Amino acid sequence: MIKKIVPDMLDELTALFVETFNAPPWNDMWTTETARLRLRDIMRMPNFCGAVELRDDRIVGLIMGHGEHSYDGMHFQILELCVANDMKGHGIGGNMLRDFIDYLDRKGVVSVYLLTMRGAASEDFYAAQGFDTVRDMCIMSRHKEG
Repeated sequence: MIKKIVPDMLDELTALFVETFNAPPWNDMWTTETARLRLRDIMRMPNFCGAVELRDDRIVGLIMGHGEHSYDGMHFQILELCVANDMKGHGIGGNMLRDFIDYLDRKGVVSVYLLTMRGAASEDFYAAQGFDTVRDMCIMSRHKEG
C-alpha cells in the first residue's frame, strides 16, 4: 500500500535510508544524523511530494522529490528512491515508481527526471521503467579544495 509521506515518518524514513544506502551497491557512509538532515531538507522543499510503501505497517520503500515551475509547466525531480534490503527483488520499487508517476501525471506534472550513477544497476532499473539517459546534458560539480 502506498501512502503520502508526513513529517511523523522521519525517524523510520531515516532508518530505511541509512540501511539501504550504506549497503551494496552504494556503500555510502550515512549516519543517522546526516540522513535525517538530508530527508528533512527534501521534505521542506517547495513543491515537495513523497510516498512510502507499507507492508504490515512497516515502511519498506520511499520515493520523494520536489517540483519546479518552468515555462511549460511543472517539472518534478525525484531525489530519493529506496527499498528495504530484505524486500528488494519483489517489484516494490518499480510499482512504487509507476504509482508515483501516475499521481504526478494526474497533478499535471509535464516531466519527471532524476540523477543516478551511470553504468550502475540503478541506471538499468530506471531505463526499464521508461526513463532515458539524456545525452545532450551533463552534470558538472565543483568541490571545495582541501
